[in-house]
Amino acid sequence: MGRLVGLELHNFKSYKGTAKIGFGDASFTSIIGPNGAGKSNMMDAISFVLGVQSSQLRSHNLKDLIYRGRIEGDDARNDPQSLPPVKSAYVCAIYEKDTGETITLKRVVNANGSSDYLLNDKNVTALQYSMALRAESILVKARNFLVFQGDIENVAAQSAKDLSKLIETISGSADYAAEYDQLKEDSDRAHEVATQVFSRKRTLNSESKQYKEQMRERDLFESKLNEKYRLIKILHLYRIFHNQKRHYMLVADSRRISDNLGQLKESHSSHLAAQKANIANVANATLAHKKLESAKLEKAVAAESLRRAILPIASSKRSLESTIVSADAKISDLRSDGENLQDLRDSQQQQLAAAELQLAQFEKEVHESSERINIPPEGVAEYEALHNTFMANSGSSMLEKLTMLTTDKESLLSSLKNTTEHKNHAISRISELEADIRNNYQSSLSNINTRVHDLLGEKALKTNAKEDLAHKIKQSAFLELELTTKISQVSARLDELSSQQNESNKQKKLRDNVSMLRNLVKDGSIKGIMYELVRSSQQKYDNALQTALGKNFDSIVVESTAVAYKCIEMLKERRAGTATFIPLDSVVTDQINLNYLRSLDEGARPALDIVKYDDQSLERAVQFALGNTIIVDDLDLARELKWNSPHQINNKMVALDGSIIHTSGLMSGGQQTHKSGNALTWSKQEWSRLKREREELNDSLVKVQSEKPSAFVLNDISDEIRLIDEELPKLRSTVASLEREITERSHEVAFQKESIVDIERKEATTQTTLTKLDHELFELQKDITELQEKVYAEFCKKYNLESISEYEFFLGTAMRARARKRAELQRAISASKNRLSFQIDSIHDLEVRIHRLIASRSQFEQDLQKVSDLLVQETQKLQVLESEVKKIADEAETQKQMLNTLIKESKQLEDDIKEQKSEIKTLSEELTNSKDFLLKVDTERINMLKNCKIESVDLPLEDGFLESISFDDESQDVSEKAYSIHVDYGLLEMKLQDSFSPKVEAGLSVQLENVQRELEILTPNTKAIERLKEVDQRIKEFDREFTKARQDEKRSTAKFNEVKTLRTELFMEAFNHISDNIDKVYKELTKSTASPLGGSAYLTLEDEDEPYAAGIRYHAMPPMKRFRDMELLSGGEKTMAALSLLFAIHSYQPAPFFVLDEIDAALDNSNVDKIANYIKRHAGPGFQFIVISLKSSLFENSDALIGIYREQRENTSRTISLDLRNYSDQPQEIDVGQPEEPVSAST
Repeated sequence: MGRLVGLELHNFKSYKGTAKIGFGDASFTSIIGPNGAGKSNMMDAISFVLGVQSSQLRSHNLKDLIYRGRIEGDDARNDPQSLPPVKSAYVCAIYEKDTGETITLKRVVNANGSSDYLLNDKNVTALQYSMALRAESILVKARNFLVFQGDIENVAAQSAKDLSKLIETISGSADYAAEYDQLKEDSDRAHEVATQVFSRKRTLNSESKQYKEQMRERDLFESKLNEKYRLIKILHLYRIFHNQKRHYMLVADSRRISDNLGQLKESHSSHLAAQKANIANVANATLAHKKLESAKLEKAVAAESLRRAILPIASSKRSLESTIVSADAKISDLRSDGENLQDLRDSQQQQLAAAELQLAQFEKEVHESSERINIPPEGVAEYEALHNTFMANSGSSMLEKLTMLTTDKESLLSSLKNTTEHKNHAISRISELEADIRNNYQSSLSNINTRVHDLLGEKALKTNAKEDLAHKIKQSAFLELELTTKISQVSARLDELSSQQNESNKQKKLRDNVSMLRNLVKDGSIKGIMYELVRSSQQKYDNALQTALGKNFDSIVVESTAVAYKCIEMLKERRAGTATFIPLDSVVTDQINLNYLRSLDEGARPALDIVKYDDQSLERAVQFALGNTIIVDDLDLARELKWNSPHQINNKMVALDGSIIHTSGLMSGGQQTHKSGNALTWSKQEWSRLKREREELNDSLVKVQSEKPSAFVLNDISDEIRLIDEELPKLRSTVASLEREITERSHEVAFQKESIVDIERKEATTQTTLTKLDHELFELQKDITELQEKVYAEFCKKYNLESISEYEFFLGTAMRARARKRAELQRAISASKNRLSFQIDSIHDLEVRIHRLIASRSQFEQDLQKVSDLLVQETQKLQVLESEVKKIADEAETQKQMLNTLIKESKQLEDDIKEQKSEIKTLSEELTNSKDFLLKVDTERINMLKNCKIESVDLPLEDGFLESISFDDESQDVSEKAYSIHVDYGLLEMKLQDSFSPKVEAGLSVQLENVQRELEILTPNTKAIERLKEVDQRIKEFDREFTKARQDEKRSTAKFNEVKTLRTELFMEAFNHISDNIDKVYKELTKSTASPLGGSAYLTLEDEDEPYAAGIRYHAMPPMKRFRDMELLSGGEKTMAALSLLFAIHSYQPAPFFVLDEIDAALDNSNVDKIANYIKRHAGPGFQFIVISLKSSLFENSDALIGIYREQRENTSRTISLDLRNYSDQPQEIDVGQPEEPVSAST
């Protein structure tokens, strides 16, 4: 439920300016303050804004609610803050619903004493304002949300009648009090009127009996008697004449029907013979077509299997071709690598030969030098002396420098050698890596890529094939659905035509039965079929009238019950089917108040008002068929009248579209139309066309189903695609791995090439440095040689030496140099031999691989030839099978067309035979009926002649005598016997001879009956007759008046009882709830330690039949006290009893908040604590308490305090607020702050 969030008071009573009071989310708020501060004015403000009338406030005049300030004369002129007199005031309440929506309730007092109501700042009426409060369970009249100061004891002490009125207001039953009184008065008045009308009717009945006893008179007896004889003669002549006309018509019809029947039977025999022959032809054609279809299916399955078998063969062929191409490429690469290796081998052989030659030359030089030089010991001593001289003449420094330069050169040569070896190793590694990439990885990568390409191509082919199959399957399914839908539509139309045919046959049979019965029973005794006798007053009512007639739509209306039984016996004897009869003499209809039904709504009218019929004697039958049915414009209006109308309507209601609401409340849909016999049509041509169309659609459906691809083929292709999808990731992973290996080796090749560039750059640098060093050595050697030539010239000449270097070649340093050079030459020879051996082995391995690849390629070519031959053979087989399938399919299609032609002929013959049978049966029945009618007509003629004889009618005759007719003779032919007497029709007028009419016959009969009545009635007192007619007319009028009075009495009594029941139920619902809860509330408020069970309280009714008309007694027994009347209780006891009653009432019709003004005035502290605890227990989000109190034991338990004090300087009331939930129960100092300005008072 909602809650009161806050108030805004503007110039209201003691509140000057605008004061705002906020209650926040506190469920228990206490308003406190000293006497005269304005607490009661706050209560008046709450009551005022919540719609309480001024008569219930302390100020009976609304102008008294406007703030007045100081009384005139109190030095107002000297007050600098004095303001002009206030002319208006208002109170605004902010109410928040439980949904969070906020409603602003505002009530304004004007200077003239009027009051305005505003809801969300919009002007509304007091009623709208009250209804808005009522929607939130705030009942202004019942005041279920507040208790004024001093009223609490009056609640308990109020009289029983006042308490009853309070509960009636709370329950809502008071809303029906005025209607209850008015209806009770109407019911009593209607009963009195009905009694008076009945009394007058009895008086008139007595007068009618008296006048009927005086009806004895006979007037103009003789003339009427002659008139009677004349009418009897004319009536018999009229009947016999038209009987004779029917006789000749029936004879002609019988001959015509007999001729048609003979021709039809001959045609039927020829059709039966043709059907027998056609059945044999259909059987033979069906067998031949099934054999061809079976052969076609067998060949198609074989072709499909072969087609699927060819796919892997073609794939194998493509794979072998790709493998051969890859092998050729690999062989070509290997041969190119072999040529490169041979070039390397030849180069290595040349390097080895050059190294060996260089070593041989070196050894040869050493040997020749050692044989040529032979120096004696004294020469060695001489050399030592010269050497010392050489060393002393700067030779030492030169040699030292030479040694250093030589060492540097050797170091450079060693570095250059290492660099060259690194370069050769890099070149070798590049060749190795490139060969590995080319021969191993690229070939494998090419093969796998070829395989991937083949698989992707194969997957694309299979995917296309799958999509084609799926498209064909989908298209076939769509065609199947489309054909099935069309077949269903055609079948539905055929069913509709069949239904129409059956309905047409039924209506035809019914009309035939009626015609037959009319010929067999008395003329005019059968009125006809209901739908032929009545019609709607307007075309828009056609459907509604047919629906309203319901099962009586095709009922047969007859004159009497005897005629109905006679017709039923005739139908049973002839087994002519069933029919419903409505006898006019015994049909029972209820009295219908048409005026009441016409007054319900402009769009509703009785069904009897929309029907028309020419024969007024049908009135009772029409009333029986339609009853009190109401015709309404649409179904919505029918629902409104049925369930929302103040009138209790139990009539059947029919909408213009045929929708029905039955008397039980069940509903059925519209468009339930019945067609009359003239409206029912059945087209044989359309029937045949639809049957042919359905057969063609069925053939197309069978063809589509037979041509629909098998789902198993689609599944097989899906499985093959799945296998390819499973293989492709593996191959792609291998490709990625090979590409990664190639990339890594390519990176290494690039690195080696970069290394070679660096090495060549270092070689060039070293070579430049070496060239410079050689130049320095050359210059130094030149200087050394010049010095040696000077020092050792004689020595060389003496021992025949070219130079001193030749001798020093065999000394220590030169020997070590020779040994190093020899070792270097030997190492170079060994390295060249190893490289040459490696190149030879590599060439051998490469040749082995080439031979293997050539052998494998040869095997691949052989396999390719085998696969190609197999593919050609299987393709040729497939072509043969496909041609056979096409040939068989053409034969099957031809055979099927022939079979369809035969089937159509067979069905056409079957339909013709069926139709002929039906026509033969119909003609046979017509012939039998015609003969029966003829016999009946002739029998009627004989009976009419016999009646003339019996009644001694002087019938004019041309030939024969009536006396010749025997009553017992049955041997003579009826027709011959009937026409042995020729009647003279000269007395019969021409207009009576033209055509037979039941109306004319009835008119003659009526004339005759009138004459007979006039003869039978003897009434000498003619005035008595007139008086009697007048009395009878008055009796009929009083009958209608009495019926209307009784209906008015029933209607008034029913309405009164309905309101009485509703008022009693509402009152008792509230009383029972309050009575059940009041004792619980009183016990909760009064229980204590001394009396843990508390007191007891209960309510008693003074009148249980009409409890609201009498009083309710309230009894309360405080704890541990005996029973006493409420008036004898103390003030505190009355207060507790009153609060129990108020809280019990509130539990039935709970308001979102409860405002209590000083209810604790007469209570001691103990009871105040009980009240405080009760409020605290029950206060919550759905129940807000606002209490004005002066007792701390009550307001200290509240959630929040609103303090009101008097600002004497400004002569106004002020408010402050405090939320006690923010403080503990322990004593502490609380700072409430300073009071705010008037416009922004505490919220």
